[in-house]
Amino acid sequence: MADINVTMTVDTVKLQGTGGTPANSCILSDDNGDTPGGETFEIDATSGQTVQFTITAKDNTTAVSFVDFIYEGGISTVFNPLPSLSNNWTGTATGTVGQSESYYIDFNVAGTQYRLDPQIQIKSGG
Repeated sequence: MADINVTMTVDTVKLQGTGGTPANSCILSDDNGDTPGGETFEIDATSGQTVQFTITAKDNTTAVSFVDFIYEGGISTVFNPLPSLSNNWTGTATGTVGQSESYYIDFNVAGTQYRLDPQIQIKSGG
């Protein structure tokens, strides 16, 4: 069972411009074949898979970084532990088929903090 690598790409120019929001300025994508998206992004993981998050600026120059992953709702053990700086922004998908968990990703762009709201769902058993 392969790890899932998720990349959050932030369009910092759009985000910091008029009408820019995390939902319309951030794209999450992975090497698992899940459909890329912002707040509609869902990671379809198998229980026991490791999910590693990285963040990058679309312009490759603006400073961006994760601040925190925060449980929002759903089954609280689907992503356990939640990614954090202490575990290199890596979490493990746990739980059973059909369970999902919503969480917030707080991130920093050039000294300003923002929040995105994606989800993880278990698609098959371990």
